[in-house]
Amino acid sequence: MNTEVQIENGMYFLLLSIVILASVIFIIHLLEEGRERITEIPEQNEMPEKAEETAVLSRGGFTPPFEVDLDLLAENIIPRIDMREKIEDYAERILRNLSRHFEIVQGVFFLKNQITDVFESISTFAYNSEKNPSSFKVGEGIPGQVAKSKKLMYLTTIPEGYLKIQSGLGKSSPENLLIIPLMLNKETIGIIELASFKFFDQEKIWTLKNLARMIGNAIVTKVKATEEN
Repeated sequence: MNTEVQIENGMYFLLLSIVILASVIFIIHLLEEGRERITEIPEQNEMPEKAEETAVLSRGGFTPPFEVDLDLLAENIIPRIDMREKIEDYAERILRNLSRHFEIVQGVFFLKNQITDVFESISTFAYNSEKNPSSFKVGEGIPGQVAKSKKLMYLTTIPEGYLKIQSGLGKSSPENLLIIPLMLNKETIGIIELASFKFFDQEKIWTLKNLARMIGNAIVTKVKATEEN
């Protein structure tokens, strides 16, 4: 009797062990399958993004925030280089073109003297002071700070006496001043000051900032062409 009971208990224990082992194997299988699904979902979601990113990079990798044709605008603002034209006259034409497109009432074009490191005024637009715009070095005054930071500065509160506009209505001071650095190889080679009675919105600021890169390249090309002749 005891022997039969022991056999039955042994069979019961073996069967129970088989059931437990099978359950454990089944649970492990489910966990591994679930883990594979978890890793597959991000990959499926990431693939279109990566493909789209690659496509964007292949097209130039940049979508302008505004519908502005910079190339066409540059053609209208940056004159073709004439070897016989002085750099001062060339810069003045740029200022005049900027005034027509952006309602600028006064402009000053500074270029860095590579020997003295002084930014000197080479051209002006609608500048009626008896004195020429003051020269400066990096860090000196408002334009010197822009040359140092290498970042565009927009002032809506202009220091008294900084700018004066002479018109048929008498002298008045514009309320908006944009100071734009001209860069080459991470170095400030020039500064353009543009004054207006009207507010510079984000589109104008973005456009002028990007035009400044093209203007800087054109000025360097013009200077080199002048030196070679």
